Amino acid sequence: MPKNGQQFIKFGLTGGLNTGLTYVIYLLLVHLTTPTVAMAVGYGLTSLVGLTLNNHWVFNAHQAVRSVAWKYYATYGFTWLLSVRFTHVASTNWQLPTWLIPIGSLMLTIPLNFLLSKFWVFSQHHHFKEARHYGN
Repeated sequence: MPKNGQQFIKFGLTGGLNTGLTYVIYLLLVHLTTPTVAMAVGYGLTSLVGLTLNNHWVFNAHQAVRSVAWKYYATYGFTWLLSVRFTHVASTNWQLPTWLIPIGSLMLTIPLNFLLSKFWVFSQHHHFKEARHYGN
């Protein structure tokens, strides 16, 4: 299987793991706090898991967290906004069935999130430029 296909599968597995962990954390905390706080804590913790797995396992970038964290969260923020916008347009302008809207949103945001992660967040192109600059 090509490297891009392997990375996409690992990216999907990481997303699935994060979704499951978020749900477990939510269930553990929802009786101790509000549902909103439980979800926020679960999402926040698992986003760190996603950042780590994408950096080291999916894209094999092994970059310093500080150098990629802002791009990682900017990418997720951008795709979240895109998902909300898609939902609005699909429900008001296109009048898609409500059960179909999340599927369409995911079909748009997952590949985009993967491409932004691969070619921007965890890209190692700057390392090659730096190596050429120093004659390596």
